[in-house]
Amino acid sequence: MRESTTNRPTGPQSDTASRAEGWERTTIDVLARRDRAGTRPERSAWRRFGEHFKTGRVLFAGDALVAACFAGWWVQWTWPLLLGWLFTVTSYASSGIYRPRLHLTLLDQVPQLISQFVVAMSVALTVPALLGVPLELRRHVAGAALMIGAMLLVRGVIFTAIRVGRSADMVAHPTLILGDGMHAQQVIGVLSRHKTYGLNVVGYVAAAPAAPAEAGEGWKYLGNFAALPRIVEQHTISVLLIDEMSVDRPRLLDGLRSRVGMPATFLLLRSWPLGGSRATGDHIGGVPILRLSQGWSVGQRFSKRLFDILLAATLLVVLAPLMLLVIAAILVEDWHNPIFKQVRVGRDGRLFTMYKLRSMRPVAPDQSDTAWSDVAASRIGRVGRFIRATSIDELPQLVNILCGDMTFVGPRPERPHYVEQFSAMFPEYQSRHRVTVGLTGLAQVNGLRGDTSIDDRIRHDNYYIDHWNLWLDIKVLIWTLGQTFGARGS
Repeated sequence: MRESTTNRPTGPQSDTASRAEGWERTTIDVLARRDRAGTRPERSAWRRFGEHFKTGRVLFAGDALVAACFAGWWVQWTWPLLLGWLFTVTSYASSGIYRPRLHLTLLDQVPQLISQFVVAMSVALTVPALLGVPLELRRHVAGAALMIGAMLLVRGVIFTAIRVGRSADMVAHPTLILGDGMHAQQVIGVLSRHKTYGLNVVGYVAAAPAAPAEAGEGWKYLGNFAALPRIVEQHTISVLLIDEMSVDRPRLLDGLRSRVGMPATFLLLRSWPLGGSRATGDHIGGVPILRLSQGWSVGQRFSKRLFDILLAATLLVVLAPLMLLVIAAILVEDWHNPIFKQVRVGRDGRLFTMYKLRSMRPVAPDQSDTAWSDVAASRIGRVGRFIRATSIDELPQLVNILCGDMTFVGPRPERPHYVEQFSAMFPEYQSRHRVTVGLTGLAQVNGLRGDTSIDDRIRHDNYYIDHWNLWLDIKVLIWTLGQTFGARGS
């Protein structure tokens, strides 16, 4: 995909300072600087276990146990089933099935679990057959049926154990309510009566305490937003329940995006039930919740990385003759080094060297790091125009993908000189660096290439990060292929 150029910066905008303050310098910014001098209360061994209990890891361990049993028992027919299992858990991870849930019901997940398993196992059994590998289809189908049955059984047992642990107060996460709106009051009442959600509410934080007439069961005021660091430390809070009606949601999301490694899980109580229930399927006593993510889970990153490695390695082998031919053409044209190297900003602000096939006559490195593509267009030769028009010059970035510096789909990497300027002009710009930068991106396939709005590009990149799944990557790659021969820019 043709790398995008950006609008030429003219200086910081007048409202930058006010926009950068985030959520009124309260909840999220205060947590970022929270004081760690508070006193931790004594907790039982079960409570300490419950506070660090990771449902997703236990569910994955259950699926891994099933695979291990098949590896030891179904010896002669194992590898296609294990390949299907690998595809299945990758699909589960990318679609969020391993994410923790408050409302645990196996029947809610059965359709999704079975449908993704069937697709993954069909691919695992079909590809070897097409390659001429002899398979006993009936035996493998029977094995696949046993495998999904075992996975559902183990998951059901895990769900039951978690519900029992929650009800017995062995698995309980210290929870703090942010806000004092109607949904917060409803949820506190539900959680005080039902332990199966695994949330132990210690109180709520608001600008001022609620009137005595409005305070219900479990409605305990702990302080205002300025006291939040002390409250979080003192009560070892691991979950924050945020009442959407009591906070400024856009600033809340900006604050979350600006933080990395936040010590708490954030759950947003939705004011629009239909959107919340259809988006997550999770709720507390009928009040829809949305889990606010600061990044991708381990499972999501694993599935995306596995996809990158397999596709990049395949394309490097297939396209190696084309790359060698283009390199020869570049050498014939002007005998300069055919590989162009440039420092770019990657995930979490780390610098890396990005590779391309050189499409312009070389200049001094300081000019290359700060020059705009429209200024440098006069240095493009005939070979350069061709490989830029067809995006062939981007192919060496497959090496960057294999090395882990880049991914196929993500925010496009920019040079440090412009990252510094754009970060000063647009506080949301740094949020793009929460994830690995990409060969192509959602902004690029939506026409945000060349001299287009940086603000629009930031919104598309952050939307991609907040709503990522593996199918979204596949869609962006398909759209990229459709636009490749019409792409322009640097």
